[in-house]
Amino acid sequence: MAHSIRLALTNTLADGGYCVRAHVGTHQHAVHLILDTGSSTLAVNHTCYRLESDNHADFTYYTQSINYGVGSWHGPVIKTQVSLGMFGHGVTLPDAYTAIADTGKFECFKHADGILGLAYRPLNHAHYLFEAAETQTPKKDVYQYIMSGANDSPAYKQMKAVTLPSYFTSLEEQGVVSDKFAFWLHRSSIYYDNGSCRTKALAHWQNHGLFVMGEPVMHRDLYREPMLSAKVLHDKFYNVNLLSVKVGETDLHSAPVLAEKDVTRWCSNAIVDTGATVIGLPVSLYDKVVESLEKYISDLSSILEPFSAFSSQEKGIPLASLTLSDWPKIEFFLEGENGEDVVLTLPPEAYWQINAPEFNSASFKIFPLKHWPNQSILGLPLISQYYTIFDRSKGNVGDRRSDKKESHEIENDKKANGVITFAEKVTLASTIETVKSAFSHHSNK
Repeated sequence: MAHSIRLALTNTLADGGYCVRAHVGTHQHAVHLILDTGSSTLAVNHTCYRLESDNHADFTYYTQSINYGVGSWHGPVIKTQVSLGMFGHGVTLPDAYTAIADTGKFECFKHADGILGLAYRPLNHAHYLFEAAETQTPKKDVYQYIMSGANDSPAYKQMKAVTLPSYFTSLEEQGVVSDKFAFWLHRSSIYYDNGSCRTKALAHWQNHGLFVMGEPVMHRDLYREPMLSAKVLHDKFYNVNLLSVKVGETDLHSAPVLAEKDVTRWCSNAIVDTGATVIGLPVSLYDKVVESLEKYISDLSSILEPFSAFSSQEKGIPLASLTLSDWPKIEFFLEGENGEDVVLTLPPEAYWQINAPEFNSASFKIFPLKHWPNQSILGLPLISQYYTIFDRSKGNVGDRRSDKKESHEIENDKKANGVITFAEKVTLASTIETVKSAFSHHSNK
């Protein structure tokens, strides 16, 4: 019977991205993996994996190369045991497809040890070395050849594109957990309370969160109603339909639609992505949002100048130059599960992260997506404001969906292919206030 667990997360290893602790192989070597709903591949940095100690390792003829836009990696694929959580409160997949990744000079995993993609199978791209398989080349030789970085053998160049089962999908299909998970988070940047020491930041409560697998609605201590459900439009990314963005009380801007030529690849005009530590907007929509913000902030252009383009290195301005009370809330209108509008609120303290990327600095978390299709990336600044549930069990979402369905049918499909539910997040502070209120009410009787 599928069960439900929750696992501790930290954002200090991946520059604001949240990592879960996993154990790989017979020796159960501990690694920290970035949880990413914008990809589907499970990969462990080759420097963190000890093949000689892994009796579970099953070599394959698969290889993977993944590019995240900021960094990439390449490596062979093995099947081995991968566990999340602790004994008695964890899950284990004995034969998980796991890429052993060489990131080259650019560490795309930051200070983490790898990545665990939570999107769907169509994003778990791989290549099958069919000539090596047909000539019965020993699989271990294939592994060692790929890890060596050599590329002079024709036998290893004959390949065909395939997709592999993702880790979470395999857990669900084997009945280990239900087809749902959730995030309970605080921030989208590391909080530094003094200096810029990561080790010290690791101890700060704002840099931690929870990952809930199985039945997120059972964990009633983490959220309260209302629960707002946005329709998932495609089982590739977590695609949603962004209708408009509202700045303050009056300025409502329609979100641009995806160009017809981009529909097949990108599927909709927005995705919900835990692998993104920012809100990314198409340039046309970003410009309208900035124009509205100028009504509130007179020196806006000088304040936002350091954030005019996204960089892999987080930037900040002096915290003393920022007055958060002057900044308006920003609302995102999504298409709901039943066609209604779902309104999600981004307060100033979410799109500005204080004490980031260092103590007494502030980092702006909304960026223009230049040279990008008309697709917004709704990342951690928005996700962290809610108890965010990814429910893949509704409709035909996931690997069960037919790949033959045409893009225009997907676009016009009125039935939700899964939903993302945003509930009001319960924190320790809000629980304390509730208790105080209850005691106050009782004492006044």
